[in-house]
Amino acid sequence: METNKDNNELLLIDRLKNGDTKAFDTLFSIYGPRLYAFTNGYLKSRFDSEEVVQEVFLTIWRKRKDIDLSLSFKSYLFKITYHHILEAFNKVRKRDAFKQEMMEQAVPFTNDMEERLDYQMLLDKVDGIIKTLPARQQEIIIMRKKEGIAVKEIARQLDISPKTVENHLSEALRSLKNDLKEEGFSGLLLFSLFFC
Repeated sequence: METNKDNNELLLIDRLKNGDTKAFDTLFSIYGPRLYAFTNGYLKSRFDSEEVVQEVFLTIWRKRKDIDLSLSFKSYLFKITYHHILEAFNKVRKRDAFKQEMMEQAVPFTNDMEERLDYQMLLDKVDGIIKTLPARQQEIIIMRKKEGIAVKEIARQLDISPKTVENHLSEALRSLKNDLKEEGFSGLLLFSLFFC
């Protein structure tokens, strides 16, 4: 019985190697939920875990011709998944470092607790505004300002020109500044210094 299952999987993988999208969908339906459970056990985040599973299967599709039929497909999948989990941890660490750096920037300006609380409100407001930006602007501002990725590298990863990246970045920053100005946040000057 197990042999039939293994043979069926080998046929699916062989079809996948030849670009069969139905075979890809079938493998996704078999392994997607398992990979999600495995990933969520580490990341404890539905959004991040779903993103990792999507990245894993995107990698599988891109590298489908390199899949070795003599090796365990399941092991191959989990190895790729573990690599993506480590990358996700790194992203979370960078996001946390960004917030910490923003908080540390506030300390030299004042020792007044109320001002520091205002600054935390500013950080929360910035995160909220970023979530309202168009998807591409969100993606680019997070990559550039939170993850510290260079404009040229963002352009390469997103397959767009550096000028387009800069345009999206300018628009996103303009929206952030305008929205903060309308809210009357006192930390706007610090925000401008940090982001410009």
